[in-house]
Amino acid sequence: MPETTQHPSLTAEEFAAGCGYTYGGVPLCEEERAEWVFAYGHVDPDTFAAAVNAMDLDLAGEALGYEAAAVEHRWAITTIPASSPEGWWITWADDGAAVTAETPGAFPITVVSR
Repeated sequence: MPETTQHPSLTAEEFAAGCGYTYGGVPLCEEERAEWVFAYGHVDPDTFAAAVNAMDLDLAGEALGYEAAAVEHRWAITTIPASSPEGWWITWADDGAAVTAETPGAFPITVVSR
């Protein structure tokens, strides 16, 4: 399996600029299949769950009722940099192994799986 090309960590500002949504003061990104919602940094689980519920209510007309227990703190790496014409991409699994705080270039993210 080919190795993932790593780029410098995203900054909070680059992450927020690539997201498009902010709820409860939390810049949120939803991946293209809507299977994950994520934010930069390790956001308080109650705050993050409330932000995701507010986004769902606003965009879909209903909130799925996420609670803090559904929120995960993970680490990610940048696979396509923010300077790319198509915008940045990240992963929290490098060649199938979880990205950790010790992974070069890792930065914290908060996620909810749908």
